[in-house]
Amino acid sequence: AGITTFLEECVVQAKQLGYVETMLKRRRPIPEIESTNPSRRAFAERTAINSVVQGSAADLVKLAMVEIHETLKAASAGTDRVLAPLAPCKMLLQIHDELVFEAPAGIAEQVQEMIVAKMEGAMTLTVPLKVDASISANWFEGK
Repeated sequence: AGITTFLEECVVQAKQLGYVETMLKRRRPIPEIESTNPSRRAFAERTAINSVVQGSAADLVKLAMVEIHETLKAASAGTDRVLAPLAPCKMLLQIHDELVFEAPAGIAEQVQEMIVAKMEGAMTLTVPLKVDASISANWFEGK
């Protein structure tokens, strides 16, 4: 019932307000939600649901990226002896809910631990957030 209720609430919000919001209150207008054309209305309902789910996931990834960036910036500054070894790490790519980094093999596990902690702690949720991470010589092998 939880997921069904959530999906229904997304559509209700769109109908009442004309827009939906992500977890961080970013708004997406859903102008076709009251369309008399059933096909357009159904598309608007799917858009309302997907916007909340995918938009909130994007919010979470962006928050994690900021936290990771700040940590790597502090590491590069060299003022924190614990973080200093992470300085060579570089954030390379963000693809949907995936982040790709480059780091020397000798610090890869330490970098991975930091990234997982920052991603899992990016938002306080009612359920724990589980992050999968891998270390590989290249992006292809990491998939």
